[in-house]
Amino acid sequence: METGMQHKALKPWPLGWKAKIGILLPAHDTGYGSYEFRVLCPEGVVILETRVMGGRLTIEELKKMREDALHGAELLAVAEPDVICYIATAACFVLGVEGEKALVKEIYDRTGIQAASGGSSVTEALRFLGVKKMSMYVPTNEEITKMSVRYFEDQGFEVRDCESLGEECMANINRMSAWEHYGNVMKLYRRCPDVDGIFVTGGCFRILETIETLEKDTGKPVVMTTAANMWRCLQLVGVKDPVYGFGQLLEKAR
Repeated sequence: METGMQHKALKPWPLGWKAKIGILLPAHDTGYGSYEFRVLCPEGVVILETRVMGGRLTIEELKKMREDALHGAELLAVAEPDVICYIATAACFVLGVEGEKALVKEIYDRTGIQAASGGSSVTEALRFLGVKKMSMYVPTNEEITKMSVRYFEDQGFEVRDCESLGEECMANINRMSAWEHYGNVMKLYRRCPDVDGIFVTGGCFRILETIETLEKDTGKPVVMTTAANMWRCLQLVGVKDPVYGFGQLLEKAR
């Protein structure tokens, strides 16, 4: 009996034959974060994920995620990924530059697996693209946004402007369309065009599919959290395949 369902044949080679990337995903992620990582995967790369306890986007909640991230890393290590990435960018900004470095080191010390994190991945991506003066589009409240700006200033960047939604509830952020975010980023660019690049924080934003369009319309590199984390993980595991359609960061040789 015929059905309308299309069946995909399984690949003859094992999953993750090039690399296995382990991600520590905030529990409040409603699907965009893990989905976008899989969209960005080159052939032969597989994503393994563990949830890390996290609720609202408040300083208290983001700080609590640190200890659970260490436990999550130990769980991920059982599946033997080639790299473990703590992708919660805002949580990294709250820890600060040195606090984030300490967490990455502790993940490695506990698991013996190389580690990356959201803040450092974005930092390396911005430097790779030659960005020194930047603007930021973020979901967070004023206090966390100030900590995010301070994080990048401590890394040597000049933050020229920042647009914040002032949200603490992930559900509200998830309801926004990619094109609403596109419009907000374009307003930010028109207000402050004298930058080398634009950073869009938050894997909770559904904005990945607009990055290429934003780069064409602004003439600037646009670094988005999920793309930066994937770029850094692929760099660490030595996968050179370009990923097209989601901005110049993933298309360039790494």
